[in-house]
Amino acid sequence: MNQVSTTEVDKPGSGQGVQVERALDVLEWLAAADGQPRGLSEVSLALGQPKATVHRLLAVLRKRGYVAQDAQSGYHLGIKCFELGNHWAKSFDLRTFARPFLEKLNGDLGETVHLAVYDQGDVVYVDKLESTQVVIARPDIGNRAPATVVATGRALLAFQPAGEIKAQLSRPLPAYTENTPTTAEAVAEVLEQVRHDGYAVNQETYRKGICGLAAPIRDSTGGVIASVGILVPAHRFLAEDFDTHRDATIRTALAISGALGGPVQLITAAR
Repeated sequence: MNQVSTTEVDKPGSGQGVQVERALDVLEWLAAADGQPRGLSEVSLALGQPKATVHRLLAVLRKRGYVAQDAQSGYHLGIKCFELGNHWAKSFDLRTFARPFLEKLNGDLGETVHLAVYDQGDVVYVDKLESTQVVIARPDIGNRAPATVVATGRALLAFQPAGEIKAQLSRPLPAYTENTPTTAEAVAEVLEQVRHDGYAVNQETYRKGICGLAAPIRDSTGGVIASVGILVPAHRFLAEDFDTHRDATIRTALAISGALGGPVQLITAAR
């Protein structure tokens, strides 16, 4: 574990620091048990710690409410863990949290990067970093676009509940360019491709001369909560650069997802 402080409690080998790390190991291991109670021996074996040490840690955590014990002596996470998580969720700001990841993607590719969320059939841009190139594509923060025609929107709409997708495909689907899919069947095929690939592409389907690529951001439940995408002028959205653009965007989405406790591997579906 990286040391981020020079205080006594964080110094490698410090008695206090070691005990804190062991207590956190216990909590993280119990969290990974998905709510299934675990016995003292099981916890001790999994963490490679003596039973006496683990028992002392569990006793303290139980006293403070971070661990609970059932009638069969199985241990699981306590209500205090939920309370702490709830406090974090209330103060969580996705834009601030994701900004360092967006900055890296922007620096790696030199293209416009944006963070987006889904809202009733639209995608809303909540943050952006402009391209460092002379010719740039420029979405404004707070702007909306139909989720069916832009990459960030497709990366969100594809993973909405079936009823929501059906509702959006029953609405008028106007043509913004000659590349815009304008039938429910065509859009459904696009969304199926997104689920299959794990990412979305826009080849001038909303604005002539503007292309995009985006990937979903998932939280600790695995649910899609946002998307990260790049916006690229068509003359720079070339086949020889596609893999680089795709991989960097997906890598960024997975890094944000992982930092949120979500999956760190791309989730795809068979067609």
